[in-house]
Amino acid sequence: MGIPYRLAPLVLGAVLTGCGGSLTLPDDGSPAALRAVSGDGQQAPVGSRLQDSLVVKLTDASSQPIAGVPVQFQSDVPDAKVDPAEVPTDSAGLAATEVRLGTSTGPHQIEARVASAAQLKAIFVVTAIRKKGGRGGHDEGD
Repeated sequence: MGIPYRLAPLVLGAVLTGCGGSLTLPDDGSPAALRAVSGDGQQAPVGSRLQDSLVVKLTDASSQPIAGVPVQFQSDVPDAKVDPAEVPTDSAGLAATEVRLGTSTGPHQIEARVASAAQLKAIFVVTAIRKKGGRGGHDEGD
């Protein structure tokens, strides 16, 4: 006995779902990925503010933005300033901060990390260059 032709799509769908076919489960909205969106690779004179903000985007497992989650920004250079150091994501899942470079030339690494999920992080590398005229700030390793 065959399956009536009107029931065939339902039966086939049930078989595929039960046998490794595509099945989308509801997402619980938990943070799953943090990525750098803009601001990476900038350079500016030592002690000065970067021209562009550092921006990250937080998404869930379905790549949907997550709002209201605190993101912490921290520099590996002690005298560099990150402001704000912690900022919640907006409705698009974005969080941004401003950076004032430290007084030593060379690369500065800024890490963005989700406060509630420390394994989720994004790294920015920016560069402090010597000020024109050689004044204000010192050069380490020259």
